[in-house]
Amino acid sequence: MKKSSSLAIQPNQFYLTDSLKETTATTPKNDYFYSRVDYNATVNRFGLLWDPATNETIRAAVGPTAPLFGWLTHLGDSALLLVLGVLIYWFGAQQNRRSRIFVIAVGVAVLALSAGIKGVVQLPRPTLAFAPQGYPGYTFPSAHAMGSAGFYGALAVTMTWGTRRLRYLVAGTLIAVIAFSRVVMGVHYPGDVVVGTALGIGLVAIGVWTRTEGVFDPGPLFALAVVLAGGAALLGSQVFVTLTLGASIGGVIGWYAVQGRPTTRSDAAILVSGIGLLAAIGVLRSVSLWIGIGAPGSSARFLAEIVGYAVLTTLVLLLPWLAIRIEDHPIVRELQARLPFQRRGVGVENPSSRR
Repeated sequence: MKKSSSLAIQPNQFYLTDSLKETTATTPKNDYFYSRVDYNATVNRFGLLWDPATNETIRAAVGPTAPLFGWLTHLGDSALLLVLGVLIYWFGAQQNRRSRIFVIAVGVAVLALSAGIKGVVQLPRPTLAFAPQGYPGYTFPSAHAMGSAGFYGALAVTMTWGTRRLRYLVAGTLIAVIAFSRVVMGVHYPGDVVVGTALGIGLVAIGVWTRTEGVFDPGPLFALAVVLAGGAALLGSQVFVTLTLGASIGGVIGWYAVQGRPTTRSDAAILVSGIGLLAAIGVLRSVSLWIGIGAPGSSARFLAEIVGYAVLTTLVLLLPWLAIRIEDHPIVRELQARLPFQRRGVGVENPSSRR
C-alpha cells in the first residue's frame, strides 16, 4: 500500500456554533494558538498516530465488518450519553444520587475539555476515500473516545453491579470498541482517539482522587469544567462555548443547591416533573426564536444562551427535590401504582463488590 503524505494543517473548513448546528467557515485558524505552537512539527513527530496510511491499514484489516463499526460508534454519541446520564440520575437509587451527579459532572467536564481543545487546536479531519463526506467538526481530540471513557469509566467506578473487575472489563471493552470505530470510519486519526481516551480516563481519575472517605464529590469536577470552558473561550475557541460555560456554571449551582436536600422516592413524580421540564424548555425555546433574543453573535445572544444552559442544568439536578411537591398528587399516585416502577440498585461501590 502506498504511504500517504504526512499530515499538513490546512485552513479550517468547519466549526461548531453554539446553536449546535454545523457551519462552514473560511475564517483563519486560532492565531493565539498557532502563533505559539508548531503543530505540524508536533504531529509529524508522532508519525503513525496521525498518518492517514494508518487509518487505511486498519480499515483494510477489518474488511467486511467495517459497516458494523458504523453502528457501534453510536454507543459513544454525546446525545445518547447525555440522556443515559440524566435518566440514571433521575431514576437511580435514591441513596446514591450523589454518585449519579458525579457521572454527570464527569460528562460536563469532558464536554468542556473536548470542545475547548477542538476550538483552540482546530485540526481538520482526515481526508480518506472511505470517510463520510463533509463530516463536521474538528478531529483532535476524539469527543466520542473522551466521552465514552469519561461516562462508562465513571459508571464503572460508582456502580455496585457485579464485581469491580467485571465492571472495568465491560467499560474498557465499550471504550475500546467506540474509539476503534472512529478510526475505522475514517473520521479520526489513531492519535485522536488515544489522546481522547486518556483525557477521559484522566477526568475520572481526578474524581476518584478528590473523594472524601470514599464518597464522590461532583463539586470539583463542575468547578474544573468552568475553568476549562472559560479558558477555552479566552483562547479563542468557538466550539460549544455557551453550552460548556452554561452547563458548567449550572452544574456548580445545581450541585450545591441540591446537596443535602431530601429527594422524592416516587419515580412517577420524577417522570411527570421531567415531562413538565421538557415541555417548558420547548415553550421557552419557541418564544425565544419568535421574539429573537439578540442578533447571532451579539453579546446579548451570547449571555442569554449561557444563562439558558445554566438554568437548564440547574433544574435537571434539582428535579428530584422539586418533584417532592407533586408526589402526593392523585395522578402521580395512580401512575406510581400502575407503571412498572421499582427501586433501583445502581449504587456506589461497596466493599462486597471489590473482587
